[in-house]
Amino acid sequence: MKELDLPLAEWIVLALIAEGPSHGFAIATLTAEGAEIGEFWYISRPMVYRSITRLVERGLITPVGTEDGNRGPQRVVYAATRAAKTTVTRWLAEPVTQLFDVRADLTCKLLLLQRRGAGPARLVERQRVVIDEIEESLRAKEEGAGDHLARAIYAWRLEHVRAARRFLDAVEVDAAQPAVRTG
Repeated sequence: MKELDLPLAEWIVLALIAEGPSHGFAIATLTAEGAEIGEFWYISRPMVYRSITRLVERGLITPVGTEDGNRGPQRVVYAATRAAKTTVTRWLAEPVTQLFDVRADLTCKLLLLQRRGAGPARLVERQRVVIDEIEESLRAKEEGAGDHLARAIYAWRLEHVRAARRFLDAVEVDAAQPAVRTG
């Protein structure tokens, strides 16, 4: 399957369905405000259903049955194709290439990896390489900047690089800590 160019909402819906067959309402529950995924990247219920429609149209997911709803019509259950599952696994392992994608794309990838029971170490390591490359490029541009405003803008972007690096440090530290069980 060739590389997909999906919006983040569609990647999230596809990744959740790739975990196992599911219906739109269950996905919307996970991406609702304050829910497991929605706490960090909210996807409205209409957007979940629109994403499902687009994923079906692209042949990435397929209906595999129905399930009775509590108070409404039957819910269509979807499963990801084998190729889509492979593509999701590859996407989850790829670092983001733009600094502004750390907040949304990278954090969602980390959440989805955690749901799969996969550690973040490999992704974090690969992301550090990209962050280092971004920093090197920005430093070169900052040094060559002709005026104070351009230098200030590059300094601002370099601060974002440092914030991204601190975020990656925190992810590594948290991942290295044993889970605390209570009760």
